[in-house]
Amino acid sequence: MSDVRPCDLINSESVQGMRIGQESQKLGFAPGIDAEGNTCFYSIKIGNRIYVNTITNQGIDRWIDPSDEDTRSEEVSRIQGFRAVKVWFDSKRPDPDHKCRIYVDVAAGQSLEVRVEQSYSDEDPSTCTTARRFAEAAMRTLAA
Repeated sequence: MSDVRPCDLINSESVQGMRIGQESQKLGFAPGIDAEGNTCFYSIKIGNRIYVNTITNQGIDRWIDPSDEDTRSEEVSRIQGFRAVKVWFDSKRPDPDHKCRIYVDVAAGQSLEVRVEQSYSDEDPSTCTTARRFAEAAMRTLAA
């Protein structure tokens, strides 16, 4: 995962129908506490950002039973055969319009994270639906 460039994981065909405005890539940075890796973010034309992160020092186990009382998680169906977990904050169920993350366990102690901050329009799918769609697209590329 350390050599994977996150912006290379998403191709335009895999996100058709999403109103992607631009993409930017930052190397050597993965948002999160003690996370190492690379990140790419996509800007949706109405202002939202979608982050695709390759995390080289943490698998999804840290999210299975999170220690932070404001963090919630649940395992979701596998993506390309790899375990996946949905993570959200501050409520018993994920709010369809607010921060959602999908983590995919890609190797021992390594994961792919897709984070969607917020939906700004009724036309947008829920943040967790968008996160899963990007995770599936990225994993199709990784598995190829």
